[in-house]
Amino acid sequence: MQPVKKGLTEPIRNEYSFLMAVRDPEITRKCILDAALKLFAERGFHGTNVPEVATQASVGAGSIYRHFDDKIALVNVLYREWKAKFRKAIMIPPPDPAHSFENQFREYWARLWKFYRSYPEALVFLDLHAHGAYLTQEARMEAIEFEKDLCSWVEAGQESGVIGKAEPAVLIAMVYGSFLGLIRHEQAVGTISAGSEEESGKRAWALIAP
Repeated sequence: MQPVKKGLTEPIRNEYSFLMAVRDPEITRKCILDAALKLFAERGFHGTNVPEVATQASVGAGSIYRHFDDKIALVNVLYREWKAKFRKAIMIPPPDPAHSFENQFREYWARLWKFYRSYPEALVFLDLHAHGAYLTQEARMEAIEFEKDLCSWVEAGQESGVIGKAEPAVLIAMVYGSFLGLIRHEQAVGTISAGSEEESGKRAWALIAP
């Protein structure tokens, strides 16, 4: 299979990509998921329709239905896959247990920023669709298992006396909510500096310290 050659005009490039997708179902599926991620992140679930996803992916609408039963199935697959990637990016490998809980927290915080810098649309998508009524139990389980991982870490810190005595899920929501607030601030005024990212980690730790 030949790679796309440099210098092709955009229409030819799009036609070539489409032909490649027809020959390889996995390429088609990836094109659809990439397009859906972009549109769902920009417009939300209800503001996006299947023909728009098809246009964005440079495939026919029929190709989408060969891979996904409907828009609900599409958003659930996308949510499960990205939530699993997010969980892995934050939790694996675990921070060095020999480090203080504050330093472990700072490592988690840095990983949040790294994920956002690498996949901004994915993080926006996950936040926007986290409580959608259209999510299946299977999709919700990805989020539930992720929260369990984080709660276990918080509980260990509470047992050590370095994290405040509140419901772990509440503390997690406080920290993650502050992170999402920083993202919205950045989207409104421009990229914040690496120094501000680090300083925000110190402030976030103060939210859960005793």
